[in-house]
Amino acid sequence: MSTSQPQFEGFQHRLNSQKEELESITIRAFRAVDDIDSCHRFLQGHLDVISAFGFKLSSATESWMLDPMTYVVIVESGDRKRTFGGARIQFRSELNPLPVEGAIGVEAPEIYPFLEAHPQLAEICGLWNSVNVAGMGIGSVYSIRAAIALAGMVGVKEMVALCSVHTYRMAHRYGFNLLQEIGNKGAIPYAGAHQTAHLTYQFDIDQLPNSQEAERNLIMDLRKNPDQVIKDNGNPSELQVHYQLGISL
Repeated sequence: MSTSQPQFEGFQHRLNSQKEELESITIRAFRAVDDIDSCHRFLQGHLDVISAFGFKLSSATESWMLDPMTYVVIVESGDRKRTFGGARIQFRSELNPLPVEGAIGVEAPEIYPFLEAHPQLAEICGLWNSVNVAGMGIGSVYSIRAAIALAGMVGVKEMVALCSVHTYRMAHRYGFNLLQEIGNKGAIPYAGAHQTAHLTYQFDIDQLPNSQEAERNLIMDLRKNPDQVIKDNGNPSELQVHYQLGISL
């Protein structure tokens, strides 16, 4: 599906008008149950971005907000009035199955015995990014990096990620590889999005084997110093990035 050109241009204009006002962003982590208001902002921002491109978010449920084992990384303005992206980390439980189960469980039922055999596994999901900050060099990689750093601090040992074509390319930076025993060697028809999804897996979140050295070093530094301010030399916008990843367990 696609959206009309005037609708998309109007959405893009609103985002571009915000861009000039930003001097810094904050990337903050919290348990979902500890900040329901921010969870709603996270979800609404995700819905707005998806709908601007003419898609519907099939997993737009609020149940994860009440799950004490769900963690959120949110990218926002310093005053928390604008939300620009983020990602979630979800553990599996009897009451709260992973999003990947609902997404591919019918097409690839072999996902269930795999998950049963890996009880310390979590899923990185709900990844989204505003066009506004993407235009300033703040892409989804910032949310992914922060989420993986956080995962190592909250007890995640292994992680899966259901990737689109775009995010599949990014997953390799962090040592995520196709989960060969699921679907067609990790490729699964994803009827809800009319595309093929790629199920990826990192078996060691602590050490991140097979990840790019630069990314691994950044993640390890965030784990040692979860609250810090960075000016990314590779970012043309010269924004200051305030990381606030320290949370009470």
